[in-house]
Amino acid sequence: RHKTLSVGRFVSMNYGIRVWGATGLLELDENSFTVRIIYSEIVQSSGRSRFIAIPGVNPSTHSAVCVPIAAYDTTAQMWTAIQYTPIVNSGGVTVYFGSPAASTGPTGSSPQRLLVMRYR
Repeated sequence: RHKTLSVGRFVSMNYGIRVWGATGLLELDENSFTVRIIYSEIVQSSGRSRFIAIPGVNPSTHSAVCVPIAAYDTTAQMWTAIQYTPIVNSGGVTVYFGSPAASTGPTGSSPQRLLVMRYR
């Protein structure tokens, strides 16, 4: 089946979609690099770190990021606004609320959204 839209032509297949641009060149197909969010949660400091079990996650196919969702101190004057550091492990993600290399020191307390993505 072909469906023509102003942004290009779409062809449906049993196993994926191919998208051609206005110039007629193939822009996206079943082998293209894609990213999909597979897990999202608001996290907040509960010690130095927290492991979140997510079945099927591994460092070779997944990545993670924490994004501030509250008012964020851009002047770096408030220690509560420390960026969290997520590390993808086999079977889940460890979120560090301060420096992953430190066993002491400040930890953040502002809520942040953890996004875990599968890429291909």
